[in-house]
Amino acid sequence: MDKFSLKCLVALGDYYVYGLVDPRNGQFFYIGKGTGNRVFDHEKESFNSPDSDKLKLKTIQEIKNAGLEVEKVIINSNLTEQEAFVAEASLINAFNYIGDTELTNIVAGHHSLEALSVEEFERINGAIALEEKDIKNNIMVIKINKLYKRGMDDHSLYEVVRGIWRASFEKAQSVEYVFGVYNSLIVAVYKPTKWYICKYAKDRLPRQDIVLDSKLENRIFFEDINFEQDLPLNDNQLFYLNKSIINLKINQSAQNPITYLFPIKSN
Repeated sequence: MDKFSLKCLVALGDYYVYGLVDPRNGQFFYIGKGTGNRVFDHEKESFNSPDSDKLKLKTIQEIKNAGLEVEKVIINSNLTEQEAFVAEASLINAFNYIGDTELTNIVAGHHSLEALSVEEFERINGAIALEEKDIKNNIMVIKINKLYKRGMDDHSLYEVVRGIWRASFEKAQSVEYVFGVYNSLIVAVYKPTKWYICKYAKDRLPRQDIVLDSKLENRIFFEDINFEQDLPLNDNQLFYLNKSIINLKINQSAQNPITYLFPIKSN
């Protein structure tokens, strides 16, 4: 089946929310919203883009190569566009929170944070918000929303924050502190001891599974010797840690995970 009948299209209403299920494990791998025959478009896209790197399309190709068919499920129908947006985002957040279902959606949904425990919600939304006057140092802000995992230990968090990143090596030299930021909350503060360019420090890469190619070899990462030696945080680190950057003038929705903060220059 590759399209709905006219009678069925009427029954669907203006908008609906759907899911794609992998028959090999019976789990959803994509949640979407749409109108008309949108639910069928992904398989057509996969057929027309056999070399795509999109995880969703690769999953569809693997299912087809196994001689199976993607199961397409209508989760809710007869929705307004806004209702479909909210339902799609809520489902994506719920599946991502559970953790045993790996969705291939690139984004978590429109205008939506991921699902949070009540403790996480309080920690993020109840945090003291930094103001511009509070920034006394040159700071690199690294958003780790996609990399942060609940319950990760301090070492794992350090490896996530320190790189590798597409950023200016020269600009990084002036950075005094690096913030690891999750949903606007500063979850880690490091004081870089030294910065490295990947191609010149292959034996020091944060992870040994990193395979350097032309796209990655000029990326950078840092070391914080104080952290690695398990030394206590200094006063500046303690001040910034667990505060929010929500009120600071940086583009927190930008695709690039790296932004910078600098002290206000006095006249």
